[in-house]
Parts: sequence; structure tokens; C-alpha cells
Amino acid sequence: MSPHTLIHTALVVEAKPIIGYFGLTCKEKKPFNIYANDDIVLIVSGIGGEKTHAALAYALIRFEPRIAINIGIAGCVDESVPKGKLFCATHGDLTIPFATLSSHDEPILNRLHVKTTLVDMEADAFLLSIPKGIQTYVFKVVSDHLDSTIPSRVDVGNWIGKSIKAWENYVRF
Repeated sequence: MSPHTLIHTALVVEAKPIIGYFGLTCKEKKPFNIYANDDIVLIVSGIGGEKTHAALAYALIRFEPRIAINIGIAGCVDESVPKGKLFCATHGDLTIPFATLSSHDEPILNRLHVKTTLVDMEADAFLLSIPKGIQTYVFKVVSDHLDSTIPSRVDVGNWIGKSIKAWENYVRF
């Protein structure tokens, strides 16, 4: 199996709509959940930078992707941005709107300390883990406005599912 696209999510709930959409099947459960078809491999790391580094190191030893995509949820400092809105944090020239993004080890509840539009816990580690020769994209769906509300699994799955049509052409079969 030599899939050319690696998709990374932190959470299984983020991965589920992608697994269904692209017809991926479970290949491994340990040490990471890995789903794949002939063209795509998806790895679920768990939350945070350390888990992201470990999962991507594992995936990159086993696969040689030409494209790497991180897709997941992120908090947004701008309360006028609706939950479920998709942004790209790596490219300003796509049909998907661009937004700045920073990663933090802990949830951020005070927007005064944030200098970016979006915040997450994995994108920085994702970008540092992917070798330079691989085309890399970070797509984030707004899940909250930096409050203590935890989005429901149903909402997260729906938001990610609705976002796929906007970024699927970057998977490039």
C-alpha cells in the first residue's frame, strides 16, 4: 500500500466523516488508529503536540505521502465567525478563506493572550513533523469562541463532514 495523501486528525470524531466519505477501512488500532484505501491514509493521533509528533513519525516511517493534510476543530477569537466555518491556515490563495492559527498545550480561555484568529493544539506539531518536500495543508473548522463550552460529538462530526467538499480537491487522486 502506498497512498499518496496522509490525513491527520486528533480525534476519532473528526476522522469518522472522512473515513466514510473516502471509503477508508481500518488497518490498525495500535499504536494509532489508521484507516486507508489505495490513495489515502488517515491517522488519528490524540490531542496535543506530543501525540501528533509521535503519530506522524510513525506514519511517515510506513508511508511516503506527497500530500499531508491536518483537518480538525479550532477555537476562534472572532465571535462573529459562525461555528462550523472552515479556514485554511497554510495558504492564502485557495478558495477556502485564510486565517492565522497558533497551537497551545492547554485550552485558551482568555483571548487577550492570543495573537491569531484561530487556536488549536496540534497544527504547529503537524507542520514541524512533515518533511519539506511534502505539500502540506492545515484546515480548521471553528468549534468554539474560546469559552469553556465543549462542542458535542455530533456537531464536530457534522462540521467536519460538511467541510470535506471544500478541501477534498487538495487530496488530489
